Amino acid sequence: MTNFLPKVFIAALLSTVVGAHSYAASPAGKSCPVFSPVMSLSLGDIYADAQGSVPNEAVVHKNRDLTAGVDEFMRYLEKALDNPDARPGESSAACAYGNFATWAKAGALTTEPKPFSREGAAKRSEYLIGINILALKFKAAGFTMDPNMLAWLRSLNRANTLSYERGTNRGNLRIWSAAAAALYALIERDVDALNFQDRVWREAMEAIHDDGTIDVEMARSHRALIYHMFSLSATLVLRSAREALGYWGTSQDNGRLRRLADNIGRTLCDQHEMERAAKAVQEIPGDWAYRVPIGYGADLLNSDWSRCGRPKADLSDPTSGGDARRSAQMLRWFAQHAGTQRSTR
Repeated sequence: MTNFLPKVFIAALLSTVVGAHSYAASPAGKSCPVFSPVMSLSLGDIYADAQGSVPNEAVVHKNRDLTAGVDEFMRYLEKALDNPDARPGESSAACAYGNFATWAKAGALTTEPKPFSREGAAKRSEYLIGINILALKFKAAGFTMDPNMLAWLRSLNRANTLSYERGTNRGNLRIWSAAAAALYALIERDVDALNFQDRVWREAMEAIHDDGTIDVEMARSHRALIYHMFSLSATLVLRSAREALGYWGTSQDNGRLRRLADNIGRTLCDQHEMERAAKAVQEIPGDWAYRVPIGYGADLLNSDWSRCGRPKADLSDPTSGGDARRSAQMLRWFAQHAGTQRSTR
C-alpha cells in the first residue's frame, strides 16, 4: 500500500498545529539508538481487589520494568514524529522509521507468553493505539508503510479485534480496542475492523445514562471517576478516528458524550454524588487523565474542567501516540478529506 496522503498535508498539518516553521537541516552524524524488538509481554495483575480499584504498587513497578523496552521504543518514535521537521531524510524521523521497520520485520509483540498473561494482553492492546497513531504520523510525514509494516500491523490489529469480539469485557478496554480498529482502518481498509468499531460505538453510546454515568465504570469503587475518564478518553479517540473514516455522529450521540463529560467535570468539583453511588472515596487523577480529553475533546469540556481539573496538563501522552493535540489534528485533517460521508444511523 503506497502513501496516499498528498504532500500538501505535511505543510498543512504543521501549519495548523505548530504554526509556520522554517525547516532546518538536522545535525550531521546524529546518532540513532537501536531498540531491540520486544516479542511478548508477560505481566502480573495490577489490582489487589475484585473491584479493580486498589493497585498493587509492587506489581505496578515490576510491570513497568518489564515494559521498559516497549516504552523507550514508543517514546523515541513519538518525539521524532512530533518534531515539526519530521520527514524522510531528517535524521530522527529516519531513525524512528528504521526502528519501526525492525520491529515490524521481527513481529514484535505478536508472541503469546505461556501461560497466557491477561495483563500483558491488555497492555499490548493499549500500546496498539500508539502504534497505529505512529503509523499514521509516519504517513503524514511522507513515509510509506512497507509490506512488512502492513503485515505486522494487520497481525496485531486483527488479533486484538478478535480477542475483544469474543471477550465479555464491556468497559473502557473494549472501547480502546474499537479505537485501535478504527485507526487501523485508516491505515489499511479492513471490513472486520470497520464493523467492529461501529458496533462498539453504538454499545458505548447506549451505555451512557442520562446522568452521565456508566454502570461498568461505576463498579470500579475508588476509581469510578478515573475509569469514567478512561472511558471518555477511549470514546474521544474512537470518535476522531470514526470521523476520519467518514462516520459522523448524531446529535443524540453528541448529547450522550456531553452528559458523560459534564458528569466528570461535576465530579471533579464535588465527589460526594459519585462517592455515594460508588460507595467509596474517589481517587483524584493526575495530569495523565486529562491528556486525551483536552487533546481530542475540548469541544465537550465545560467550565468545571477548568475550575476543578487541570486545564494546563501536559498533552504529551507517552506510549499512546505522542502529543494528543497533534494526533487529534492529524485525524481532523483526515475527517475533512474523507471520501465518503457516513452517518451512524
